[in-house]
Amino acid sequence: ILGLNTMDFNVTNEGSAVVDEEGNVWFADQADMSAGFTVGIISDLRLFEYLNLRFTPALLFGDRTMVFTDKDGIKADQSSTVKSSIINFPLLLKFRGQRSGNYRPYLLGGGSVTWDLARDKEEIIMLKRVDYGVEFGVGCDFYLPYFKLAPELKMYLGLGDVLERNRPEILSEKDLKYTNAISRLTSRLFMLSFNFE
Repeated sequence: ILGLNTMDFNVTNEGSAVVDEEGNVWFADQADMSAGFTVGIISDLRLFEYLNLRFTPALLFGDRTMVFTDKDGIKADQSSTVKSSIINFPLLLKFRGQRSGNYRPYLLGGGSVTWDLARDKEEIIMLKRVDYGVEFGVGCDFYLPYFKLAPELKMYLGLGDVLERNRPEILSEKDLKYTNAISRLTSRLFMLSFNFE
Protein backbone atom coordinates (compact mmCIF):
# COMPACT_ATOMS: atom_id res chain seq x y z
CA ILE A 1 0.00 0.00 0.00
CA LEU A 2 1.26 3.46 -0.95
CA GLY A 3 -0.81 6.58 -0.53
CA LEU A 4 -1.66 9.96 0.93
CA ASN A 5 -3.63 10.84 4.03
CA THR A 6 -5.14 13.83 5.75
CA MET A 7 -5.55 13.87 9.53
CA ASP A 8 -8.36 15.75 11.20
CA PHE A 9 -9.84 16.35 14.66
CA ASN A 10 -13.47 16.52 15.69
CA VAL A 11 -13.34 19.05 18.57
CA THR A 12 -15.96 19.46 21.29
CA ASN A 13 -15.22 22.55 23.38
CA GLU A 14 -16.00 22.99 27.08
CA GLY A 15 -17.28 26.50 26.37
CA SER A 16 -18.16 28.71 29.33
CA ALA A 17 -17.71 25.78 31.75
CA VAL A 18 -13.96 26.51 31.89
CA VAL A 19 -12.65 30.02 32.60
CA ASP A 20 -8.93 30.68 33.01
CA GLU A 21 -7.29 32.80 35.72
CA GLU A 22 -7.66 35.94 33.58
CA GLY A 23 -11.41 35.37 33.06
CA ASN A 24 -11.12 34.23 29.43
CA VAL A 25 -13.06 31.37 27.83
CA TRP A 26 -11.01 29.54 25.19
CA PHE A 27 -12.17 27.60 22.14
CA ALA A 28 -10.05 25.16 20.13
CA ASP A 29 -10.23 24.39 16.42
CA GLN A 30 -8.04 22.75 13.81
CA ALA A 31 -6.34 25.38 11.69
CA ASP A 32 -6.01 23.54 8.38
CA MET A 33 -5.62 20.11 6.84
CA SER A 34 -2.29 19.03 5.39
CA ALA A 35 -1.27 15.97 3.41
CA GLY A 36 0.67 13.09 4.92
CA PHE A 37 2.15 9.84 3.62
CA THR A 38 0.96 6.23 4.04
CA VAL A 39 2.76 2.93 3.50
CA GLY A 40 1.48 -0.53 4.41
CA ILE A 41 1.02 -4.21 3.56
CA ILE A 42 -1.98 -6.32 2.56
CA SER A 43 -3.10 -9.72 3.79
CA ASP A 44 -6.28 -11.07 2.27
CA LEU A 45 -8.46 -14.12 2.94
CA ARG A 46 -11.20 -15.05 0.48
CA LEU A 47 -14.30 -16.10 2.44
CA PHE A 48 -16.81 -16.36 -0.40
CA GLU A 49 -16.94 -15.41 -4.06
CA TYR A 50 -17.82 -11.78 -3.32
CA LEU A 51 -16.51 -11.40 0.24
CA ASN A 52 -12.92 -11.14 1.53
CA LEU A 53 -11.46 -10.57 4.99
CA ARG A 54 -8.55 -8.13 4.92
CA PHE A 55 -5.90 -7.14 7.45
CA THR A 56 -3.97 -4.13 6.13
CA PRO A 57 -1.59 -2.67 8.74
CA ALA A 58 -0.17 0.68 7.63
CA LEU A 59 2.12 3.43 8.88
CA LEU A 60 0.70 6.95 8.50
CA PHE A 61 2.74 10.14 8.87
CA GLY A 62 1.05 13.52 9.24
CA ASP A 63 0.28 16.46 11.51
CA ARG A 64 -2.57 18.62 12.74
CA THR A 65 -2.39 22.20 14.02
CA MET A 66 -4.71 23.36 16.80
CA VAL A 67 -5.41 27.07 17.27
CA PHE A 68 -7.18 28.70 20.21
CA THR A 69 -9.44 31.75 20.24
CA ASP A 70 -11.30 33.48 23.03
CA LYS A 71 -15.02 34.26 22.95
CA ASP A 72 -14.30 37.54 21.10
CA GLY A 73 -12.45 35.72 18.31
CA ILE A 74 -8.98 36.90 19.38
CA LYS A 75 -6.34 34.25 18.75
CA ALA A 76 -4.11 33.03 21.56
CA ASP A 77 -0.35 33.45 21.30
CA GLN A 78 -0.03 29.68 21.56
CA SER A 79 -0.90 27.09 18.93
CA SER A 80 -0.10 23.39 18.96
CA THR A 81 1.16 21.28 16.06
CA VAL A 82 0.41 17.66 16.83
CA LYS A 83 2.77 15.47 14.79
CA SER A 84 1.63 11.87 14.39
CA SER A 85 3.28 8.65 13.26
CA ILE A 86 0.39 6.22 13.49
CA ILE A 87 0.40 2.46 13.05
CA ASN A 88 -3.09 1.54 11.88
CA PHE A 89 -4.40 -2.02 12.38
CA PRO A 90 -7.68 -2.35 10.41
CA LEU A 91 -9.63 -5.59 10.09
CA LEU A 92 -12.02 -5.10 7.17
CA LEU A 93 -14.60 -6.92 5.11
CA LYS A 94 -14.26 -6.34 1.38
CA PHE A 95 -17.53 -6.69 -0.57
CA ARG A 96 -16.57 -7.18 -4.23
CA GLY A 97 -18.87 -6.51 -7.16
CA GLN A 98 -19.14 -8.49 -10.37
CA ARG A 99 -16.00 -8.34 -12.51
CA SER A 100 -16.52 -6.51 -15.78
CA GLY A 101 -13.61 -6.80 -18.18
CA ASN A 102 -10.47 -5.83 -16.29
CA TYR A 103 -12.05 -3.97 -13.37
CA ARG A 104 -14.11 -4.84 -10.31
CA PRO A 105 -15.52 -2.25 -7.81
CA TYR A 106 -15.74 -2.97 -4.10
CA LEU A 107 -16.84 -1.60 -0.71
CA LEU A 108 -14.90 -1.87 2.56
CA GLY A 109 -15.99 -1.73 6.18
CA GLY A 110 -14.75 -2.79 9.59
CA GLY A 111 -12.97 -1.81 12.78
CA SER A 112 -9.52 -0.43 13.45
CA VAL A 113 -7.07 0.18 16.29
CA THR A 114 -4.35 2.83 16.00
CA TRP A 115 -1.10 3.28 17.91
CA ASP A 116 0.55 6.73 17.90
CA LEU A 117 4.36 6.57 18.05
CA ALA A 118 5.07 10.32 17.99
CA ARG A 119 3.69 11.84 21.19
CA ASP A 120 5.42 15.12 22.04
CA LYS A 121 5.35 16.06 25.73
CA GLU A 122 6.59 19.56 24.90
CA GLU A 123 3.37 20.46 23.05
CA ILE A 124 0.44 22.01 24.91
CA ILE A 125 -1.87 19.39 23.34
CA MET A 126 -0.85 15.75 23.59
CA LEU A 127 -2.71 12.67 22.36
CA LYS A 128 -3.18 9.26 23.97
CA ARG A 129 -1.17 6.44 22.43
CA VAL A 130 -4.09 4.14 21.53
CA ASP A 131 -7.34 4.90 19.70
CA TYR A 132 -10.04 2.74 18.16
CA GLY A 133 -12.74 3.37 15.59
CA VAL A 134 -14.53 2.32 12.44
CA GLU A 135 -13.19 2.38 8.90
CA PHE A 136 -15.06 2.30 5.62
CA GLY A 137 -14.36 3.06 1.99
CA VAL A 138 -14.65 2.30 -1.70
CA GLY A 139 -12.21 1.12 -4.32
CA CYS A 140 -11.80 -0.62 -7.65
CA ASP A 141 -9.54 -3.50 -8.66
CA PHE A 142 -7.82 -3.07 -12.03
CA TYR A 143 -6.41 -6.34 -13.40
CA LEU A 144 -3.13 -5.64 -15.20
CA PRO A 145 -0.86 -8.23 -16.93
CA TYR A 146 1.50 -8.74 -13.95
CA PHE A 147 -0.34 -7.41 -10.90
CA LYS A 148 -3.63 -5.97 -9.64
CA LEU A 149 -3.83 -2.22 -8.94
CA ALA A 150 -6.57 -0.92 -6.65
CA PRO A 151 -7.08 2.81 -6.02
CA GLU A 152 -8.94 3.09 -2.72
CA LEU A 153 -10.56 5.92 -0.75
CA LYS A 154 -11.11 5.26 2.97
CA MET A 155 -12.20 7.15 6.07
CA TYR A 156 -11.40 6.34 9.70
CA LEU A 157 -13.66 7.70 12.44
CA GLY A 158 -12.20 7.49 15.94
CA LEU A 159 -14.64 6.61 18.70
CA GLY A 160 -12.47 7.30 21.75
CA ASP A 161 -11.42 10.63 23.30
CA VAL A 162 -7.74 10.92 22.31
CA LEU A 163 -6.89 14.00 24.41
CA GLU A 164 -4.34 13.21 27.14
CA ARG A 165 -5.51 15.04 30.25
CA ASN A 166 -2.96 13.67 32.73
CA ARG A 167 -0.12 16.15 32.11
CA PRO A 168 2.13 16.32 35.21
CA GLU A 169 4.97 17.69 33.04
CA ILE A 170 2.98 20.91 32.46
CA LEU A 171 3.77 22.98 35.53
CA SER A 172 2.12 26.19 34.38
CA GLU A 173 -1.65 26.50 34.71
CA LYS A 174 -1.37 28.98 31.84
CA ASP A 175 -0.56 26.14 29.43
CA LEU A 176 -2.95 23.64 30.99
CA LYS A 177 -5.91 25.91 30.17
CA TYR A 178 -5.69 24.82 26.50
CA THR A 179 -6.18 21.17 27.43
CA ASN A 180 -8.98 22.15 29.80
CA ALA A 181 -10.75 24.10 27.04
CA ILE A 182 -11.49 20.86 25.15
CA SER A 183 -14.29 18.59 26.35
CA ARG A 184 -13.70 15.80 23.81
CA LEU A 185 -11.27 15.26 20.96
CA THR A 186 -11.72 12.47 18.41
CA SER A 187 -9.62 11.59 15.36
CA ARG A 188 -10.61 11.40 11.72
CA LEU A 189 -8.36 10.14 8.95
CA PHE A 190 -8.96 10.39 5.21
CA MET A 191 -6.82 8.05 3.12
CA LEU A 192 -6.27 7.78 -0.63
CA SER A 193 -4.16 4.70 -1.30
CA PHE A 194 -2.94 2.63 -4.20
CA ASN A 195 -2.82 -1.09 -3.47
CA PHE A 196 -0.47 -3.32 -5.47
CA GLU A 197 -1.34 -7.04 -5.24
